[in-house]
Amino acid sequence: MNDPDSNSLCLECGLCCNGVIFADVQLQPQDNAAKLRALGLAFPPNRQSAIANRKFQQPCTAFEGCRCRIYSDRPTYCREFECLLLKSVKAGHTDIDEARRIIRSALRRVKKVKRLLRALGDTDETLALGKRFRRMKRKLESIHLDDETAEKFGDLTLAFHDLNVLLSEAFYNDM
Repeated sequence: MNDPDSNSLCLECGLCCNGVIFADVQLQPQDNAAKLRALGLAFPPNRQSAIANRKFQQPCTAFEGCRCRIYSDRPTYCREFECLLLKSVKAGHTDIDEARRIIRSALRRVKKVKRLLRALGDTDETLALGKRFRRMKRKLESIHLDDETAEKFGDLTLAFHDLNVLLSEAFYNDM
């Protein structure tokens, strides 16, 4: 597979940037945190730890329409990361059409999880999907639920599990 094909897969997917696969990204020693902040990456607020200040949160604030707004200046980890699916396509184990089918399936599952989160009152798209799910889980497990809310929470839990099964099989197995 040539690079234009692999780039097109990434431009159709974006799961590594949109807060689905990662909650945050660790900067590498060669990354310039101040420059990345100036470019608009969101770092955890007011952290005293030098390590915490070397992470930026997902979904990435430079991710717009499945494209990186700071592509030429993106952090090292972003430059070097390849998901399991992309590696499989490059190695010839998965054809491009199958990869696109897997990506579409993952994106449909993400959409379902987000729809269920919104239905339960969580509209905060600035947090990684896993953080949103865990926050909702803690909230709903601490109160008495009416039947409708309990059913929606059950649907959310199953949808999140289905998404994670696909992600772990196709995108980040043993990362």
